[in-house]
Amino acid sequence: MTAKRRSPITTRLLTGLAIAVLALGALTTVAEEEPFERREIRFMHGGNTLQGVLILPATIKEITSCMVFVHGSGNTPRDAYGYYESIWRLFARKGWCSLSWDKPGVGGSGGDWRSQSMEDRATETSSAIEFLRNTAGFESVKIGLIGFSQAGWVMPKVANQREDIAFMISVSGAVNWMEQSRYSGRKRMEAEGMSEQEIKAEERAAASIDALLQNDAPYQTYLAHIAEDSNTEPMSEAFWGFAKRNQYVDVRADLRAINVPVLALFGSHDAYVEPVSSAATYRAELNRSAAPFFEVRIFDRADHGLMKTNDIKPAHQGIEAWFKLLSIWFGGDDIFAEGFLDSMAAWLDRFADQEG
Repeated sequence: MTAKRRSPITTRLLTGLAIAVLALGALTTVAEEEPFERREIRFMHGGNTLQGVLILPATIKEITSCMVFVHGSGNTPRDAYGYYESIWRLFARKGWCSLSWDKPGVGGSGGDWRSQSMEDRATETSSAIEFLRNTAGFESVKIGLIGFSQAGWVMPKVANQREDIAFMISVSGAVNWMEQSRYSGRKRMEAEGMSEQEIKAEERAAASIDALLQNDAPYQTYLAHIAEDSNTEPMSEAFWGFAKRNQYVDVRADLRAINVPVLALFGSHDAYVEPVSSAATYRAELNRSAAPFFEVRIFDRADHGLMKTNDIKPAHQGIEAWFKLLSIWFGGDDIFAEGFLDSMAAWLDRFADQEG
């Protein structure tokens, strides 16, 4: 696992403080364009009350289809800081409702996402689906899953554990925890302008931390290990536990077991998930699966969120974080790579044609 550096962490914290301010200003901008209504929801999982939102198409009286959103990593709220807004609008115009909630310990939700395994996240998603069917009044609704990054390890588990999932859409789905960590660490260091020699040294240091994880080392051992590196921002004890629980996750076996249609989308300029090898893995494993049909695409000049970019650099890298937030809130559909939203619209149409 790549060691954390102080400047990106500080940027994340400052970004988090700015999000609420940006949200207040942006809500009035997008409200006039919303083809949907928002309904506050709450459901239980693991002894915690989770809060979120149900997005209902404004012009559809009888809703027959709904998308369940599965977040990526980190402290993600129900709308992913506004990133989901354009996608919600697209789905609402297609007549699909959307269900999304604050991750445990975020927004109005209790608990702590850092205490979860990917299996825990899968059962949480199932709890949301049960809420949708048994409490929200959508007993017979057709359900699709859409997830981002880390959700790539979660959605196939849900689809394989349930019989009521119609399909899944994976956006920049990660394949292997350690491979993803090494790739994102290198891209971060390249973006910071580090030399190859410096990068190799950092990778050796990261490998030594990986060894601690694999040996189930206690948190204090980890702190002692990094104590001599003044540039390293220690991960919290809670995240250390999260990393130990999830360090071996790999999507390959779950993809081979899939028996529902899959749309897997990647960006050519992703700084977190290597797009070419990940797309190849999806194609290989889905070819071995019972999925009735699937599609795997890489969008040119698209980042981890399939937003337009000319560079491969982390979204939380310095001033880029501020520009990213501003583009999300005020750029509308234009922030996304050409064809991304259209590909999901066409997928829903294709799905309806084949399943309906």
